[in-house]
Amino acid sequence: MDQVKQLFKNTLIFGIGNIGSKLIQFIAVPMFTVFLTTKEYGEADLMTTIVSLALPFFSLCLYDAILRFIIDNPENEESIISSAIFVTGILVGVLAIIDVLLMFLKTPNIFLYRLVIIFLIVQVIQSLLAQYLKAIGKNWLYSVNGLLLSILILLFSFVFFHFDGNKIYWYFYAQISSYIISVIFVEVCLKDRTIFRLASVKKTWIKKLTEYSLPLIPNQIMWWVMNASDRLLVTYYLGLSVNGIYAIAAKIPALTNVVITIFMQAWQLSSFENANDRNRNVFFSTVFNNLLFVLTLFSSIIMTFLMPIMTVIASKAYYTAWEYVPMLLLGGIFSNISMFLGTNYLVGKNTGGIFRTSIIGAVLNVGLNIYLIPELGANGASISTLISYLVVCLIRLFETDKVIQIDIDYRLLLSAIGILIVQIICLYTHVLVLQIVFPILLILLNF
Repeated sequence: MDQVKQLFKNTLIFGIGNIGSKLIQFIAVPMFTVFLTTKEYGEADLMTTIVSLALPFFSLCLYDAILRFIIDNPENEESIISSAIFVTGILVGVLAIIDVLLMFLKTPNIFLYRLVIIFLIVQVIQSLLAQYLKAIGKNWLYSVNGLLLSILILLFSFVFFHFDGNKIYWYFYAQISSYIISVIFVEVCLKDRTIFRLASVKKTWIKKLTEYSLPLIPNQIMWWVMNASDRLLVTYYLGLSVNGIYAIAAKIPALTNVVITIFMQAWQLSSFENANDRNRNVFFSTVFNNLLFVLTLFSSIIMTFLMPIMTVIASKAYYTAWEYVPMLLLGGIFSNISMFLGTNYLVGKNTGGIFRTSIIGAVLNVGLNIYLIPELGANGASISTLISYLVVCLIRLFETDKVIQIDIDYRLLLSAIGILIVQIICLYTHVLVLQIVFPILLILLNF
């Protein structure tokens, strides 16, 4: 099947760059735990989390819009990217004004807040230009840019942490420096393109781009709420030190996301390119069921080797983070399925459906966090995330069936989730000798 071949090719291209970049990010975790105390890491993670919340607002998610519209309308590429950059320039200008105004405030940590705003500005610019590379088919360069960014963050962090002064400041200096160099690299890669011409800015395209992207903001916020509001509420109820430990726990499911992030980048392209194909239902179903197997297998493998992984990536002060990982892994499965189903809304250009389901998930997650964290500690946050992702997944599965009919292998789905639940119970009851059995069972089940 040509669609599957193209999807595999795109996945391979993104994989070469992303596996390297994710591996480097994973290597950086032990370094952060060595140079930063649990409180410092908790504060740095909290500031980074706030940036991830602000990014959709100050970018309007235009990076997703240009990908969708340039693929559909390559003949209008210059007008689309020029219009997107024009709007982004206005948003960056607003952030710059806020940064200048902060100079006149005499509030504790004001310098840190200014660093965070600068970090946000460079992220807004980098995310738009990097996505433009993907939109025009420069997938190799897109992957190389991601790898370069991760290497720079690792190197700058290692060097800067050896300097005297506030380690949190040096953490953001490293991030900002890396993103600036990434922007320069992307601009060099785009030297054969006119990325901005004022005469090419069109009111019509500004309207189309923003109408498409604005409903995506709540979708981004939902992922932030489910991934990051946990940190804010854990900090509020349990303190910065516990948040630092919880933040390390959240890094473990990122091992699964290494593969899934690569796949979703390729999948977004393939779903747009095959939106009008008459065999798209078969194509989407095949991909969905294989994705489900990969998600459950990777989660099982990580739980099997969870204890050795913890001893490698974190110092002893962070070791208790393993207790929060199983629920976060299970929630990650439903998170990734929800993202997969979310592309069905994008295929039908029904971003309003993403808006609605995102709001439901966000409200549910915050409510559960407020109730469960005081009762169950940091594990209350991981359980809240799991339940919220599951609810969103079920809603999207029902609603997108009207757009694309996915033939789900329910025997595989229910059996795989059942095996993972038993594995989690064995992990919490310290029956570690059986852990290696569960990935083997999943492979036999799929076979």
